[in-house]
Amino acid sequence: MSTLEYASTDKQIEKLKKRNLIIRNENSAQRVLTVYGYSNVIKSYRDPYVITKDNQKFFRSDVTFEQVFSLYTLDKNLRIAVMASMLDLEEYIKETAADVIAQSFGTNQDQYLQFRNYQNKRKSKYRFTLTGILEKLRDTLETDKEPIYHYQTKYGIVPPWILFKSVYFSTIVNFIDQLKAPQKNMMIKKLYPSSLSLSDTDKVKLMMDTLFIALEYRNTAAHGGRIYNYQCNRELNFPGNEQFTKGFSLLLHLLNLINYQAPFQYLNRVLDRELNRHCSAFPQDITYLAKILDINITSHQIVWTSATSNKYHANQHCSGLKNAKQLDLEKARQLGFTPCKKCIH
Repeated sequence: MSTLEYASTDKQIEKLKKRNLIIRNENSAQRVLTVYGYSNVIKSYRDPYVITKDNQKFFRSDVTFEQVFSLYTLDKNLRIAVMASMLDLEEYIKETAADVIAQSFGTNQDQYLQFRNYQNKRKSKYRFTLTGILEKLRDTLETDKEPIYHYQTKYGIVPPWILFKSVYFSTIVNFIDQLKAPQKNMMIKKLYPSSLSLSDTDKVKLMMDTLFIALEYRNTAAHGGRIYNYQCNRELNFPGNEQFTKGFSLLLHLLNLINYQAPFQYLNRVLDRELNRHCSAFPQDITYLAKILDINITSHQIVWTSATSNKYHANQHCSGLKNAKQLDLEKARQLGFTPCKKCIH
């Protein structure tokens, strides 16, 4: 049995150099490895940059440590953005589902948690069966935590929009999957514009695919998994899904179809920012990232300007810059802005 031995950052640096990785600033690389870890940065993000020879991985010519770390940074920021976007989506979905449930079955848990109100779809895990979900929801009512306790003591009931706040997104998604057709149709009318050219049946399928795919990405991000090249297990199961792409762009496309645009807009904005940051420094990665993300990448440099100055800045927080606005570098130059000498060299 092989063993794994501890290696100091000095030894890690030496190993990387022997494997053909260019390290332009060893002090900076040591700080990165100390803070983030060799496994998190190198082993998790080296694949696009290595070849295997004699059962060992060697870096391709001209690949730098800074390039690998930049890809790590891109993915880390995407992961943070996915978590933020999915939390926003979760809140919206919970409120939408609660509105449908209250409208259909009332605000008293003894009414809206009745088994007969829902389907009983077969599930592989007990906690996602209708019985398991209703049991979990009833158990959640037995708490002294707010706001459930307040509603129990003051009103004697806990409406669904209060109860749903205290349960996992996975529970809510699987709960929605157990709704009967009338309630699912109410959901899709709230979630999707009438102009979406799909039948109600296919919109229901689209809704469930979207929720399960969003849940996959949320869980992957929550557990520190790679996001930029993640391929979800859930497949779209309605006619005409050939128009949809794969990978991360699939999540973006699905979110973009929903009436509530904030999760899509935030996630798309972070992706655009990170791709421009990374690809401006390492344009050789454009082809790979475009393929793995399944999107077209047009690299353009972002700068920051304000209405009170004729300077453009590389740093949004450059001293003296107030009410900064993001602008494409070429556009800034066309408008007559000149570079700030403090942050652009």
